[in-house]
Amino acid sequence: MNLCFFRHGPAVESGTPGFSEESRPLTQEGRRKTRAAARGLKRLDLGLDAVLSSPLPRAHETARIVAEVLGLPRPRLSDLLLPGKPGAQLLRLLKEVHGKSPILVGHEPSLSGAVSLLVSGTGSTDLAIRKAGMAFVELKDATPHPRGTLLMLLAPAALRRLGR
Repeated sequence: MNLCFFRHGPAVESGTPGFSEESRPLTQEGRRKTRAAARGLKRLDLGLDAVLSSPLPRAHETARIVAEVLGLPRPRLSDLLLPGKPGAQLLRLLKEVHGKSPILVGHEPSLSGAVSLLVSGTGSTDLAIRKAGMAFVELKDATPHPRGTLLMLLAPAALRRLGR
């Protein structure tokens, strides 16, 4: 199994009047950048076959864009992808994954914590996934202690360039 960790695109800034932390959507530019990054992801042809998403609007909107661009089914929502979840808790999601190469759309630092846990056995490294950026991990062993190899970590600008 391979896992693609994709961080939500640029959203309305935290603290913006009229938007709670939980309700912040992507900005117009965030939608544009996310779509361009998703085109780059498509060009990589990684065999991605399912999308799971945090239920928060900025992540769910990102997941819908990614699914549309890649021609995948509608994203499934999981509370395990909500912000603030430790990487180890996020990895419990692997038991619910249907597909050989899903995309997990969520938030930092949970996504990078999960990637770090998979590749180093600890949840603490300097790894960070930027907004509309991704990490791609080849999972060697899913249970009981998931382990994998980081195959790719791409900044959003690199994904957008690939999609041109």
